[in-house]
Amino acid sequence: MVAQTDLEVLSNQPWLDAVGKPLSEAVRALFTNAGPAGRTAKNALRGVWLGHPLHPVLTDVPIGAWTTALALDAREATGDEGYGRAADF
Repeated sequence: MVAQTDLEVLSNQPWLDAVGKPLSEAVRALFTNAGPAGRTAKNALRGVWLGHPLHPVLTDVPIGAWTTALALDAREATGDEGYGRAADF
């Protein structure tokens, strides 16, 4: 048997489905019940107006920024305060 990664173990937790399914249905119902305005909001959030999904921008940019700040903070530990200022920026 191949060892599972932590992410695989986490994603296979039954309680996630118990929470995620009702939440997903509620959000879907919110957009549906809002009629044309709901469809417009859904399309805006999905990036239809841009011609490209917004999900990568909304997730990858913050993750990249946090990772960069973490690396700069770690580098600051060597004594160069400039890295700390860059991380804070």
